[in-house]
Order: sequence, then structure tokens, then C-alpha cells
Amino acid sequence: MKGVRSLILLGLLWVAEPLLEPVPAHASPDLDAGRASSLVKQAEKLQAAGQYAEASRLYEQIVPWLEVNAGPEHPDTATGLNNLAGLYSAQRQYAKAETLYQRALEIREKVLGPEHLATAASLNKLALLYFEQALYSKAGPLFDRALSMVAKIAGPEHPFTAISLNNLAELYNAQGEYAKAEPLYQRALGIREKALGPEHVETAGSLNNLAILYFSQGLYSKADPLYQRALTIQEKALGSDNPEIAITLNNLAALYGSQGLFTKAETLHLRVLKVREKALGPEHPDTATTLNNLAALYYSQDQYAKAEPLLKRALAIREKALGSEHPETTSSLNNLAEVYRAQDQYAKIEPLYQRALALNEKRLGPEHPDTATNLGNLAFYYHGLGFFAKAEPLYQRALAIEKKVLGLEHPQTAKSLNNLAILYAFQGQNLKSEELAHLGLSIQVTLIQREAPFLPVAERQSFIHSFGHAHEGFMASALRGGSGAELALFSRLNRHGLLQEIEQRQAQLASLPGPQQALAAELRGLTQQLAALTLSSEQRQQLSGRQQALERQLYRLLPQLRPRIVEVLQVAAALPAGSALIEFQLYRPLDGTKPAKQRWGQARYLALVLKPNGDVTSVDLGLASPIDERIQTALQATEQVEERAPQLWSELGNVLLEPLAPAIRGVHTLFLSPDGQLNRVPFAALPAPGSGQLLADAFQLRLLTTGRELLDLQTRVSSPATQPLILANPSFDQQQRDTPNRVAPQRRAPDLARLHWSPLPGTISEGKAVAALTGARLLTQSEATAVAVQQQQAPRILHIASHAFYLEDQPASDAAEGALNRGGLGVQPLSSGQRPAPARSAIGGDPLLRSGIALAGANTSQASTSDDGYLTALEVARLNWKGTELVVISACESGNGEIQAGEGVYGLKRAIAVAGARSSLLSLWKVDDLATAAFMESLYSRLMAGAGRADALAATQSEFRRHATTEWRHPYVWAAFQLSGDWERLGPAPGSD
Repeated sequence: MKGVRSLILLGLLWVAEPLLEPVPAHASPDLDAGRASSLVKQAEKLQAAGQYAEASRLYEQIVPWLEVNAGPEHPDTATGLNNLAGLYSAQRQYAKAETLYQRALEIREKVLGPEHLATAASLNKLALLYFEQALYSKAGPLFDRALSMVAKIAGPEHPFTAISLNNLAELYNAQGEYAKAEPLYQRALGIREKALGPEHVETAGSLNNLAILYFSQGLYSKADPLYQRALTIQEKALGSDNPEIAITLNNLAALYGSQGLFTKAETLHLRVLKVREKALGPEHPDTATTLNNLAALYYSQDQYAKAEPLLKRALAIREKALGSEHPETTSSLNNLAEVYRAQDQYAKIEPLYQRALALNEKRLGPEHPDTATNLGNLAFYYHGLGFFAKAEPLYQRALAIEKKVLGLEHPQTAKSLNNLAILYAFQGQNLKSEELAHLGLSIQVTLIQREAPFLPVAERQSFIHSFGHAHEGFMASALRGGSGAELALFSRLNRHGLLQEIEQRQAQLASLPGPQQALAAELRGLTQQLAALTLSSEQRQQLSGRQQALERQLYRLLPQLRPRIVEVLQVAAALPAGSALIEFQLYRPLDGTKPAKQRWGQARYLALVLKPNGDVTSVDLGLASPIDERIQTALQATEQVEERAPQLWSELGNVLLEPLAPAIRGVHTLFLSPDGQLNRVPFAALPAPGSGQLLADAFQLRLLTTGRELLDLQTRVSSPATQPLILANPSFDQQQRDTPNRVAPQRRAPDLARLHWSPLPGTISEGKAVAALTGARLLTQSEATAVAVQQQQAPRILHIASHAFYLEDQPASDAAEGALNRGGLGVQPLSSGQRPAPARSAIGGDPLLRSGIALAGANTSQASTSDDGYLTALEVARLNWKGTELVVISACESGNGEIQAGEGVYGLKRAIAVAGARSSLLSLWKVDDLATAAFMESLYSRLMAGAGRADALAATQSEFRRHATTEWRHPYVWAAFQLSGDWERLGPAPGSD
């Protein structure tokens, strides 16, 4: 659930009107003309600084003087009345302001006429007063009349017309009539840019208002650049502490909160609170808005103890200043109820929800988005208590409003669909549930593909988390089988690895001819600087900020990605005959029969098996924790070359694969898409169910990040690859030359404590053998550099025999548990289940910076300003390997990285895929230098003879299980490398037919 909007709209700020004529010099016991003019100037300065109370005290002296010296019906008296009313309005003293505005309007209509600009100004001011009180039926006719008058008198392109256009658009926006508001906002912006200039503060006001409109519609990528531009203009013109800037900062913070960027949002909210408390006072409604929005942020992070007192303070301010029936007061009621619900304080909740709903229905109407929010919140409350009959009609009514007003492609619509789907699932109405869930999940996937591409890569995980965990909640439906299993697979196929796919598609667009190439090149250079291990935390932070700014610029130059939804039958049709796709899913089961806080169970593994005919079978594999422990134990035994390692893998296979035997009977090819710690499993070393054979002998194995790849791998790229490139035996020390023949056996692993890299003599023979087989360019010793890799675009084969590394991050703070489609408080209805991404340490927070390959000069990285000797995964992700058939990192643990739920392994594997290579061969653990050299020579002999990539790997593994060198028969040697991506024969060499 989420809270109602409490944005403050620019364009509603009061501005003092100049006196139309010189003040008459009549006698007065208190003032003379000079003193009155001085007071006016002082009041204007105070108003500009946001000191409204001080300014109003001066105008309380000026207005009586005008009445005596100019006359009670003089235009200047009307101006003074308007200015004093504006100051009362800014302090939310609406009753006082209304009387003065009405009197000023009467004077102007009588003296200046009903079609004078000053009369139109009075109409606008009175309408704005009603607007601020949500008295929309009173405000609308006045705005309409004012716009008609101004356009006729001043002309359609005059800044005064822009003001009236903006005000009428504000009214439509507040009523949820977005289609009516947008053209008015755009027209007002065009007038101001032309008449006042692109850097005028009123232009900034239009930018901000148009951004609010887009934000309300969930169009975050449209809103953000407008907010940023408005903020730049205002800071330049007004300074950093002006209350007007606080409005834009507030709205930008709201945007960050909705995107799950909580740290950025909190920083801005705290800044706004400081400005408003100083300029407006601690009891001002705008201060209450900031308190409310900051509380919403804490609520989204389950920090209820911090949220509750802020909400109570905001509610008290709003009730006193705005009254008990104002929409902002209603927002506070709703939000406080949300915090009580989250803390199980049920006795306090229902009256608040009911009161908030009744007030919004009365003031905003029964079909307003905020009314829908209240309905959804109340429904979620009943839902949590198990009162399904009460919840259902409220959900349905909320959904109907959102479809009509917000449209289908809106985060709130998707959330309501998912909540109603879960309600039906809890009631056993499975067909209804699955239909709604399919639509809700489709909308979320579409929104992610629409909005995430405009964010820096580092912020995308937080953004995708902001959509909550509905996709995970529907995994439990798989255990019902049939259409429930299809829904679970649909969710898996569309969400898993989605950010990797977006990044990959954008990387290819960035490599095309066009203005984006210059930015892409600058970004690659900056990435090389970030990869330096000698950077201080401060330097890294500065460079990361610049990197994100460049990414934002680059991604806005690229063509917009076309969202796609992948259906289960599409993937089934791409499966070859006699094959099956197994999608492993790590998930927490959702049980609606349990109390609200116990509904999320312990993490489990689920297998979803898809056949070419579209049949889907689901198999529960059990709790994740004991499976993960088995994986870790087997990995440690394998790395230590223990005799029990094969048995440990066999036991793991019995747990993972034996339950799948009925589902894969009659199948000869398995496509495997792992999740969680299963990404670290050498599937070739597991036993095949019920056959007594290893899985690699009983089946043809193909490893994928996601089953969606089956659709993408059907298409071959047209761009030609270049000559294969081999790097081996790099000179890690600049002084290193030829390596002596007699060197102790080496593992291709770093001394992470000192980041010192030992020579690898076995790699030179490996490099020569592979180069001879593939016709590759071979670089060794001082030529085997990171720069050499970066300079060659799309080698047909890239083979690097060296050290690889993955550095663990410092302990991160535990991310809060995510609730399913829960509510959110604040400035605009927040998306469901917002949670922060795990905190990162100051050193190397990006896992792609903590993963990479050591090359020439790595031990003396400070000796060169152009090449530090490292090729990080982040640098790899910036390269263009479209057309590269195979990347082999013949090194220790090159397949390791940070495993992130829903996205797989963040490391070299991901980076290679993003760069565009069709397949990669990487190691799961530390490997032996000489054994790996022999393994690679045998593998490439088969590849060059025309074997498919997966078949060549399987045959080489089979050979080594029976190798004459008995110690090489251990899975430590033959099972270390895992192929991901394209399994077929290598594409044709450049120049071949």
C-alpha cells in the first residue's frame, strides 16, 4: 500500500504585486509616502527570503495607510490587499486571505473593469487560495475565467498567459486528469522559455510542474531530467537555501524514494527540512510535508520507530494549519495508520483508514487516485487480518480507478493487480489469481524495461527492488502444478537476469555509430581510472559520481529499448526436440493461512521443468540452507583435492536431480538455468538420476543465465569478428622476462593478502598450443596487457591464461526483509515493497570492480599511468565483443562473483555477456597450471575439428576422467570449467565461406 500525494506544486507561490501608481502624499500620523515605499521594499525582501510572518506585519501597516491616502477603492489599495492576502495564504491563514482577496477583486472589477489584467490576477490569486485548500469546484471556474481574460488581453504567448495555463494544469493534475494537464503544462513551458529565457526561475517552475505530472504517472525517466534542470536554474538564481528550491528538492527526493534510492532521498529530505524549518518555521504546513515524506522513507525501510513521531508531528501541524478535512491532513491519517498496521497496533488502525477514505471521497471525489490509495490500504489491512470478503470489493474498486485514471502501465496499477491476485490465491480461486498475476507481473516487467535503462547501472538493483516481491510470492503457485507452474515459470523467465539483458542491449546500442560513441569512449576511460586499486575512498567516490553522471547522459542518447514480455510457449517452441529446460529458483514461499508476519517462509529451491510441447512440471527441492551447505562443503573438498569430493557431489546430485527423474525421463539434452548458490555447482560432476552415470555422460548439458537466451541465441549477429586473440604468461613484474624452466607448480590464484601475482609458466605452452590451433595472435610477457585486450574489438575467440580474482566486499549491513506489496507513505503513492539494495563498503562496492584478471604489470601497477595491469569485469562490460564467439578465462575462480538474487553472478561471467560475447568458459575454483594447459589444448583440438562448444567440453571432461595422469582424474581438474551461453559449433572464421 502507499500514501497519498503531498507534493507542493511550483507556480502557486505568492509574489508581491507592484503598486500601479505612485503612492499619494496624504498626511498620516504613522507613515509618509517615503516611509511607506521603504516598508514595501522591506516586505518584498522578507517575502523573497521566505520570512512571511515578518513581511505580513509590515503590510499590516501599509494597507491601512493606503486606504486612507489612496482611498478604499483605489487600485493601489487592491494591490496592498492582494499582497497581504498572499502573505496570509503562505502562512496557511486562509480565512484571512480569502476576505482580502475577495475585496481586492471587487475593487478591481469596479474600478478597472472585468477584463483588465489586474482583475485577472485577482481571479488567479483567489482561485489559488481555493486550490491550496482542495476546494477544486470553487477554483476551477475562476482559473478558466482568468485564462480566457489574460489570453485575450495580453496575447496567447505572454508570460501572464503562461501563469494561467500553469494554474489550470495544476488543477487538472491534482484531480488526476493528467491528459488534460500535460498540454497546458507544455504550452506554459514553451511560452516561458521563449519570453523569459531557458534559465528564468519561472521556467524552472514550469519544468518542475511538468516533472510532477510525469512522476504522478510513473514516468520517472521523463521526470528526472526536468527536476534536475529546474534545480540547476533555481540554485543559480536563488541560492541554495531558498524555500522555492526546497520544493524542487522535495520532489526530487520523492522521485528517488519511488526508485528505491533511499540514501539519496534521505539526504535531500533532511536538507529540505532544515531549509523549511529555518525559513518557514517548525509549525508550517510545508515543514509538515517534509516530515511526512521523511517518515515515508523510514517506513519503506521498516524503521517504524523513526517514522511514527515524524508522522504524528506532521499530522498535528496539518490539523492546526489546514483543518481536519484537508487532503494533506488525510494523507497524514493514512500514513500513520500504515505505521500502526506494520507494528500490529490494530486497535488504532481501522478508524484512521476509514476517516481518511471518507475525507478523500468527499474532497477529491470517488475516482481520484488518492481515493484509490485509501481503498487499497484499507483492503490490505483487511487482507492481512484474513477478512477476505471485506478486502475484495475494496481492491476491485481501487483497481478500477487506477486503470481508468493512471492506466495499465503504472506501478500502482500493477501493485493492485498483484494484491488482488494474491487475495484470490489465498481463497483458492486459482484461475482468477493467475490471470491477474500474469497481467500484474507483465506490467512490472514492462515498467522495469521502460525506466531502468535511464538509470546509472549502480542504481538499477535498488530500482528493481522497489517493485517488491510479488514475483517471488507467486512461486508458491508452482506447487499446485498445471497453470500455477506456468505462472511461476512465466515470472522466472521474465524477471531473472533482466538487468543484465538491459545492460547488454544498451552496450550494443552504445557501440553503433552516432553521438553516443564519444560519451561511451569517455566512460571507458573513466572506468579504467576507477579500476585502479590504489585509489583512495574519496577519489573512488568522486569518480563514481562522475561515472553515474556520464551514464545518465549516455543512456538518454540511446534509442529507447522496446520492452518485451516472454511467454512460456515462446521459450518452449525454441527448445530442440528431446530436450528440457530446468529453471532453478531460490524463493521464499508465501502462505496466506498464517498470520501476516509469518507468511514468508524460509528460503527454498524450486525446479521448473519445461518441455518443447509446453508442459511445465514443478518440483520442490527443499530448504535452501542445507543445500547451500552441501555445495560449500563439496567445493572446499574439491579445491583441496580430497578423495571424498566425488562422493559429496554425488550426494548433492541426489538432492537436486533425483527428484527431477520423472520430469526429464526420455530427455537427452538439458538446458540448465541456476539460481543462488547453484551458480557454483559443476553440474557435469553430479550423478544423473537413476542411471549410475554422471550427468555429463547421460545428457548433453547446456548452461544458460535464463531460458530467454534460447530466443536470443537463435539469431546470429551480422557484425564480423576479428582474428582470435590469446594472452598467456603475462609479466606481472615489469622487470620480468623469460620464466626459468624449473618453477614449482602453480595454481592460477592470487595472494589476495598482498595482491601479488606469481608467474605461470604452464600458460606459455597453453597459449602457443591454442594459438597454433586457432590461428590466433599470441601475446605473452610484457605484451600481454589489459590495453591490448581493450584495443582489439570483437576477437572471434579470446583466450586469457593468467590469474583471475574476485575480492569479497567488506561485510554489508543486512538488508531489511521485504514484505509483499506492502504500503508506502509519502509524497506520491510509493511502489510496493521498497527495500534498499545491500549497503556497500567504501572500498570497491561495485562487484564488477572487485572481479577481474591480472595481466602484465599487475605487480607494479603504480609504474604506469596508462595501464595498471588489471582488466576488471567493469572494464570488460564496457567493451564491444559483439561477434565474439567464445571467451575463455583460463584462470582460478574466473566464474566467481557476487551472487545477487534474480540476477545471477556479478563478475566476469556477467561482464562478458554484457560485452556481447555469445559464450564464455570460466572456472568455478582454483585450477592447476599444467593440468589446465593440457585441458585447454585438448578442448581446442575438438573445437577446431568442428565439435560444438558444449560437446567439445563434455568430451574433454570425459577424457580427463580417464587420463593417464591419475591425479588429473579428480573433478578438481576436469570439472572446474563451465560453459555458459551458445553451445553450438563456433561461427565461421573471418573471411571464410
